[in-house]
Amino acid sequence: MPALFFTCPTTKHRAPTGIQSDLQSLRASWSKTLTVNCPLCGEVHELAVRETYAEAVLQDAYDTFRKSHVN
Repeated sequence: MPALFFTCPTTKHRAPTGIQSDLQSLRASWSKTLTVNCPLCGEVHELAVRETYAEAVLQDAYDTFRKSHVN
């Protein structure tokens, strides 16, 4: 089962939050704010789970669109 990723505000790269993206895990953490020790930049980030999920869905849709329209 895939993990929920966030975009590091310092490096602009994606990193795992430690939350699984299955329905039960998302439902349990939906309204929470996570404090994540970022493996990319070493800083601590606070992330709203629902905003992180929405960002991940939009990023995945963009990546899929871009791959399908590359010449």
